[in-house]
Amino acid sequence: MGSKYWNVLGSLAALYFFISAIMLIKDSASMMATALTEGIVLIIRDTTSAVFAGWIGTALVHSSGAFDSIVVAFVSSGAMPINLAVSSILGAELGTTVTPFLISVLNQVRGKKNQSAAFNVTLTHVLYNLFCLMIFFPAELFFGFLTLIALQGSNIFVKAPWLNAIPDVLEVATPWVPVVLKYIPPWLGIIAGAGMLVLALGGVEKYMTEIFNMPRSWNLIRATFQKPLRSFLAGFLFTMLIPSTTVMVSLLIPLATSGVLSADYYILPYILGANIGTVFDVMVAAMATGDPVAMGVWLVHLSINVIGALIFLPLMKPFSKMIRVTSDKVAASPKLTLVITVVFHLIPASIILYYFLRT
Repeated sequence: MGSKYWNVLGSLAALYFFISAIMLIKDSASMMATALTEGIVLIIRDTTSAVFAGWIGTALVHSSGAFDSIVVAFVSSGAMPINLAVSSILGAELGTTVTPFLISVLNQVRGKKNQSAAFNVTLTHVLYNLFCLMIFFPAELFFGFLTLIALQGSNIFVKAPWLNAIPDVLEVATPWVPVVLKYIPPWLGIIAGAGMLVLALGGVEKYMTEIFNMPRSWNLIRATFQKPLRSFLAGFLFTMLIPSTTVMVSLLIPLATSGVLSADYYILPYILGANIGTVFDVMVAAMATGDPVAMGVWLVHLSINVIGALIFLPLMKPFSKMIRVTSDKVAASPKLTLVITVVFHLIPASIILYYFLRT
């Protein structure tokens, strides 16, 4: 019982530092907005570079929530244009698949059993987000579809007077932020804020996982995968409590390799629900800025996942069949797995390097 209370307190403390990190990044970025904008534009010049920067950035911090929260803080301070922000968030959706995929690859290298079931989980995550990228990237590149959503959303939120009151409350709750910035340069504040943000999200994930890491909870999760709607709701609710799609998908891999979850279970609805559930930590970050534009960017994050769910839920059976065939081939061929792993990391890294060398 005592450990449960400690986990609850730990979750609350991690949430406080998460909000504090947003305030630190926002205030630091505001102090150096002009120089910061120039630096970002040098690397992230257009929709294409922004997408792949989001892919790589999320892979590095292992959390789309952390990366998207940093983007939201940059937009709020005026350090990042809105069109580049929404493109970065689109890339972050695919970047969050890197960690679970690498876990499956490492399990294959170690010779663990039931690799087909494990790759069924990770490839569902990877290919769903890849197909979403193939849909939304041209829509944004040629028509500015996501930017339009963000602009329309900011117009809606600008009429919400309660939004401006949120930063005032948070400034009272984080009085140490402006004090710290008197003694450190703004660039260091951004780095410290980003590090704090990642650690805070990790703390929330750790303590919430401990709270729900009980045999009864895992039995409940297993039961939900027998029905599509249950699976969707499980992904949605558990990712709201443990705000990381990366973590919630990664947790399924040991269940798959142990034989608890087979390829016949409904994995796609779970991932669709998890993607929607993870938008709420970014919503907190956007609300913390009190900026309607930041809320508009958050609305893009929500829209990508909701529209993606509406597109792929009706295609669940053929999509799942394709995943099972693909996962069987990948699990049976370590060479194919190696090629996919290299290509999956080489493409975004090469494009970002190309844009960097052009500067």
